[in-house]
Amino acid sequence: MKKGIFRRVISLIIATCMVFSLGITTYASDDALTRAELVKLLVDTTGQTEQAAAAAQRASVFQDVAEGSAYEGYINFAYANGLIDNTDNNCFNPDAPATQLDAAIMLLRLVQVPRELLDNADDYSAMAVDSGMTAGINYNAAATVSASQFQQMVNGASGLIGKPYIGITWKSNTQNYESFKAVIRAAGGIPVELDQVVSNVVGYDAEGKVSAEFLNASGMLKQQYADQIKAKDLSRSNAASVMQAIDGIFFTGGEDISPSLYAVPQTEANNGEDINATRDISDYTLMAYCFANDVPTFAACRGMQMMSIVSGSGFIQDIPNYYAANGRSVGDVHRMPPEAPNRTYARHSVDILTGQSRWLYDVVGGATLDNVSSWHHQGLSPQDLAGTDLTLVAKSTVDGLDIVEGVEKQGQTYCMGVQFHPENDCALAVYENNPSAALCDVDICLTFFENLVAYAQDRPVIGISWGGDPDDYVDIQDIIRNVGGVVTHLPQITGYDNAVDALRRVDGIVVTGGEDINPDLYGEEHSALLEDNTEYRDWRDTSDYNLIKAAVNTNKPMLAICRGMQMFNVVCGGGLIQDLPSYLGTTGDEYKVHRNRPNWARHDIIIGDNAKWMKDIAGDSYLMDVASWHHQVANPGRVGQGLTVVSYGPNDVIEAVEYQANTFALGVQFHPEADALGGSSAVCNPAVAANFFRSLVQHAN
Repeated sequence: MKKGIFRRVISLIIATCMVFSLGITTYASDDALTRAELVKLLVDTTGQTEQAAAAAQRASVFQDVAEGSAYEGYINFAYANGLIDNTDNNCFNPDAPATQLDAAIMLLRLVQVPRELLDNADDYSAMAVDSGMTAGINYNAAATVSASQFQQMVNGASGLIGKPYIGITWKSNTQNYESFKAVIRAAGGIPVELDQVVSNVVGYDAEGKVSAEFLNASGMLKQQYADQIKAKDLSRSNAASVMQAIDGIFFTGGEDISPSLYAVPQTEANNGEDINATRDISDYTLMAYCFANDVPTFAACRGMQMMSIVSGSGFIQDIPNYYAANGRSVGDVHRMPPEAPNRTYARHSVDILTGQSRWLYDVVGGATLDNVSSWHHQGLSPQDLAGTDLTLVAKSTVDGLDIVEGVEKQGQTYCMGVQFHPENDCALAVYENNPSAALCDVDICLTFFENLVAYAQDRPVIGISWGGDPDDYVDIQDIIRNVGGVVTHLPQITGYDNAVDALRRVDGIVVTGGEDINPDLYGEEHSALLEDNTEYRDWRDTSDYNLIKAAVNTNKPMLAICRGMQMFNVVCGGGLIQDLPSYLGTTGDEYKVHRNRPNWARHDIIIGDNAKWMKDIAGDSYLMDVASWHHQVANPGRVGQGLTVVSYGPNDVIEAVEYQANTFALGVQFHPEADALGGSSAVCNPAVAANFFRSLVQHAN
């Protein structure tokens, strides 16, 4: 759920910068640029030439840039807008060769990368490379920059606008997180390696490690200091400074965690494996900060363990020993043994607890995720979560014992941890270019990070109603993501208050197609031709009826499709024609324009001038070849109160209604999701079909 306006408001100069397609000034050669030429090229490229001409009327800001020179106005303008800096001797060195670092500094400032992330020249270079701005260039900060190289950097910089900054937690001063960065870039974020979080509870040596006097012989944090860390007094740390300008965070895997940090401390029983108290303090404190400040968070393996420990869970120090103590055996399911040849990740399946999940099911889209990458010997049992505010959302079962594979802190905007490593399979595909080695579904694995990026970016969250066809869900969730939304699957709704609570989590909803609706809801006898007379149908009726009613009453943006539109009419007091063929008096070709099993029926619709949204979406007064599959329709003699009929199809069937008193509440009898993804099966214009979902997302923003 969006917390507010995305904090990086794009200024006029940034809005202009988005028009990079204007192109770059053509130079006679691709020789290295001077610093003055680089500034002029930047200003011209972003369409600020007139402003530079006005700036030329002011006195030169640098003593080595001559009054009235060809570059004076450009340099004055760039300086006034913070794109270049003054020097100690008030000189700019306009004739000196421009470096790739010079270009990086100007462009990163132009697109307003937060200055908190750019303390020095090394930070600028790191951001230029890590963000992907220098893709296609063998970046060298000290090397000269040519016009064509600058054009590539301009194109890269334009892609940074509006992206969120995703922090990767600190592990050591020698860490190599290039694969993680590639994954976050592929997911649409800008990766940032975070600094170490330190606390004045302990002392540190010259290398930044916790000093020996604060540790037990094994490296575990001594209890008296662990207790102070567990107090979560963030003022005793630099966590706020480390997290400046960060929009979301990824907690990575790694070493065992000091048992002194558990809610109920334990003595060490981890078979002597590595404990890193320095990292423990950093991760524990940073996780506490993210909880306190509602930072969108995704955590893998040790990260999920730390999420649980900071939340007050119990803990298993060694899973094989835990199994043995219970008379069971776990084998190599969670970690390959040290003696295994070519030791790598273990692989196993994970069960998704779909009824409990708020986010994990949105990622996986099913009840099982196969072949996850696993490398751990510590973990949690479901019982270890008792007394915490974490929800168990995934588990694996071996020999009758469950191990926690996923948790969610559902009171947060986005806070999820998994015991496995989706980043490994992502990295195999996007960093090592070896997708065949990725045994877990790469699209699903990447979605873990895409959702982190989406929540960090405050994209509108669109809920899909419970109970539809799972195949429809797949298409609709892909469409919503394509048009800029975040997908979540709403739970089964059992009453009105339940619906109101569910709607608080989302910015808009899609109500999907499906079964006939029980005529009891609109006060008519049951036709003998009624289909889907099942208990499940009635459960879904209850869910959709209350969801739509709550959406109308709370002004929640809504797109209702087919059955969804029919229920929309019923909720507003309208009725349905229970069987269209009998109403039309035909079961022949005339009806097949509405349902033509086993394929979509196709027909045109007309759109009235009374439409508030429908005409803008279609871009015209008609729409050709919409996908249709229904035998029930809204009764033209019983249109619901507050609804405006804005579209008709063959046989004067109502094809769209709008509740125009709300921000956005549109029902369509046809199926835009059938065409919105394009491809060979699309018949209706895919761009127009996608506009139905794009309009929902825009109104939900």
